[in-house]
Amino acid sequence: GPALPRRDTPASIEKHARLMLILFKPWRHASDLRHSEQSWSSAYQQFLETCTPDINEYIDNMQFLHECRDSRD
Repeated sequence: GPALPRRDTPASIEKHARLMLILFKPWRHASDLRHSEQSWSSAYQQFLETCTPDINEYIDNMQFLHECRDSRD
């Protein structure tokens, strides 16, 4: 499948934010993920302020995977 979007690349910040919200924020309707006027990155930053340390660690580990691949290349 496709790679997870990176959080450190300007072109993929919104994609990364959207995917992390879909994966880690409880939701039933798309409107539970963000307000209609809100950007994905803004909603994601708001979520990071309230998520558990475990979820934050999972997200950090996903980014760490990219960094390990970069250093290998």
